[in-house]
Amino acid sequence: PRAMFLLGECYDRGYGVEQNYDRAVKLYQLAADKEYTSAFCSLGLCYELGQGVEEDKAKAVELYRWAAERGMPRAQCNLGFCYYTGIGVEEDEAEAVRWFEKAAEEEYPRAMQLLAECYENGYGVEKNIDKAVELYVKSSESGYPPALCNLGLCYELGTGVEMDKAKAVELYRQAAERGDARAQCNLGYCYYTGIGVEEDNEQAFQWFAKSAEDGYARAIQLLGECYDRGYGVEPDVEKAVQLYQQASDKGNVPGMCALGLCYELGRGIQEDKDKARELYLKAAERGYPRAQCNLGFFYYQGIGVKEDDQEAVKWFQKAAGQDYPRAMQLLGECYENGYGVEKDLTKAVELYTKAHQAGYVPATCALGVCYEYGDGVERDLSKAVELYRQAAEQGYPRGQCNLGYCYYQGVGVAEDDGEAAKWFARAAEQEYPRAMCLLAECYEDGNGLEKDTDKALMWYRKAAEEGYPPAQCSLGVCYYQGIGVEEDNDQAVYWFEKAAARGYPRAVQLLGECYENGYGVAKNIQKAVELYQEAHASGNPSATCSLGLCYELGMGVQEDKARAVELYRQAAERGLSRAQCNLGFCFYEGIGVVVDYDQAFYWFRQSAEQGNYRGLCMLGLCYELGRGVMEDTQKAVQYYRQAAAGGSVAGMCNLGYCYYTGIGVDVDEAEAVQWFQKAADCGQPRALFLLGECYENGSGVPENLDKAREYYQQAADKGYQSAQEALQRLNG
Repeated sequence: PRAMFLLGECYDRGYGVEQNYDRAVKLYQLAADKEYTSAFCSLGLCYELGQGVEEDKAKAVELYRWAAERGMPRAQCNLGFCYYTGIGVEEDEAEAVRWFEKAAEEEYPRAMQLLAECYENGYGVEKNIDKAVELYVKSSESGYPPALCNLGLCYELGTGVEMDKAKAVELYRQAAERGDARAQCNLGYCYYTGIGVEEDNEQAFQWFAKSAEDGYARAIQLLGECYDRGYGVEPDVEKAVQLYQQASDKGNVPGMCALGLCYELGRGIQEDKDKARELYLKAAERGYPRAQCNLGFFYYQGIGVKEDDQEAVKWFQKAAGQDYPRAMQLLGECYENGYGVEKDLTKAVELYTKAHQAGYVPATCALGVCYEYGDGVERDLSKAVELYRQAAEQGYPRGQCNLGYCYYQGVGVAEDDGEAAKWFARAAEQEYPRAMCLLAECYEDGNGLEKDTDKALMWYRKAAEEGYPPAQCSLGVCYYQGIGVEEDNDQAVYWFEKAAARGYPRAVQLLGECYENGYGVAKNIQKAVELYQEAHASGNPSATCSLGLCYELGMGVQEDKARAVELYRQAAERGLSRAQCNLGFCFYEGIGVVVDYDQAFYWFRQSAEQGNYRGLCMLGLCYELGRGVMEDTQKAVQYYRQAAAGGSVAGMCNLGYCYYTGIGVDVDEAEAVQWFQKAADCGQPRALFLLGECYENGSGVPENLDKAREYYQQAADKGYQSAQEALQRLNG
């Protein structure tokens, strides 16, 4: 019988003969018929695996039991494994341990390793890590590769022994060189991540490949990752997808998730969001946190499914419960904004903090925002800057942009436009839209960089094409005002409409301005008012002021001067200089309110302090006439001059009149004429009239009645009453 058994083994394994399972089974059966114990065990394995005979796991158990009860360690171990995993019998860990112990007593390596696994995990026995290590050591001394691998894992993680990653690598290598696929994969992973050895992607790739050849699912998935990212091998996303598919087919959950991501992004395979969701769900239901998070994100953003914040939160919570950093950050975002859960800023900060401590950079930045605004924590601008810097230095574009903005506005640090521009540029290079827009602003205004309207326009356009509303609006303004491009109202309206469609208030207001004046669109006052109302409701002070003007003049709405004053006040109190000047003018002229020069002066001064040229001019008028303030003609001249220098036509005319009549300065008719001429060239009626008067009287210019008539006529055509009277006088 022994010869029959050994010959069967030769046919079973292909030793000296061509492998032939059918022949092996016949020989094992002949030996078993003669009650040769080893033959029972080998025949049992044939029935278990269906090699040379129809698979029959119950029959396998019966054969293992026969040999096990006769003291054969291999059969005892195999029978224990059947109970351990429920092969042909109901799973019973205690019974598994009983048989493993019998085989281990005979120092059967596999049994010692499996018994150690039971002690390590508390399967069928009380958990005992020390006992597990003792058994792993004993089994590994016989060179049993799985035991060497498990012992290596103990050293890697410090389980039952002092952590020693170099020792772990040594043990993995011993098992790997004996062909153990799991050890090959673990050794590859040590090279992949620099555990106990210097990081070496080429070595990692080689060991993953060896393990994958034996069909080890984790290695197949990691090999796919190498091809996906170009680690240790030329990138090949199609090959990566094939490997992810193989790993997924073997039930490897990370492989399922990675394959789902390929379907989501259309990497190496045609994009299919439904297939991605299906794979994420399959992996998520098996408890894989990355897949749970990805599935939650599908519901969060409405990717391939209807947006559902509550469902998103459910999956984020599952992944966060396993300390998956991205899920903790996204769940924090939900708590911060009240998406799918009741708003809870304290809870948001707690989650951001946990994810930040796990090294997740987006959470570091989000936590910085909380400290900047005092959301859920005591406001601490220095702490915010510190967190932004940590995120920025790790290359996170939002963190770089936020850090730049702190320097730009002096938030928690000294204002430094150069430093701001540096960080905006770093984030812009990663195509972060807000940074591109802010970098464009730096180039437009020369903040921290040499002024360059071409570069400003380029960055505004890049951010605008990414769909960033502030950039779309700013690009529209460039076309509206001819900044870096030829003025083009059609293009301005195009970009204003894009930003307005996304609800960006400034763009809505500017689009209203276009409709009010017929710039790039047919003039439509009612449409302008609608847009001003929309932007006003969103808190845009410019729109509030423009809407006030509509009510003041009865444009597109029924005239209501009191309502105009109310709107001007709202915008003025929010610091809009134009509204402050308009409100001051209402008090000055008694429009919608009782005349009040003190209030008029107050608001003109507020406006003038922000450099509003009309405000400067009106402030000058108050000083000239002593309205709301002690008369001071020299101050009047000072403010008129500032207004005129800024392009205020009324300021030019008023300054000219001061020189003409000696208000606050010595009379200088030639200087007066120069300022009248500047204002007249802009079509200002009073300046046209006064210039005519100068030519009529020869004041500052040679007397010239024809020129006098010409300027009077221009002023009269604009409805200036004094000019009409002067023409009648000259024409007799």
